[in-house]
Amino acid sequence: MVIRYATLLLTLTGVLALILGLLFWTGNALHLISMHMLLGIIAVVALWVGGFAQALGGGSWPLAIIAFIIGLATLFLGIHQMTLMVGPNHWIIEVVHLILGLLTIGFGHMCAKRNAKSKMKN
Repeated sequence: MVIRYATLLLTLTGVLALILGLLFWTGNALHLISMHMLLGIIAVVALWVGGFAQALGGGSWPLAIIAFIIGLATLFLGIHQMTLMVGPNHWIIEVVHLILGLLTIGFGHMCAKRNAKSKMKN
């Protein structure tokens, strides 16, 4: 049940953060950057909860460790994004940030699916 709620929270916060991020790229809603960061932090915590819950429930520890690493990378890049590659090539950091955000959501869903499969086998 924990994994289900973590995945739901991850999906909700991840999609909202994605929408805000796309608005930022168009130059809109820049006053909501703090909200975007909060949603990203919640999404990463939900990824970690889902990743470790599936491992503790008899799932894969390597998946939990990878979820932790993806979450750390997402947090680091999200927090330091404005200071990395400042200038005309900053779009590269923005694209990497987008990819990490999508990876966070996708990997969380993969952990949940893997957990559901292992539960069906038992």
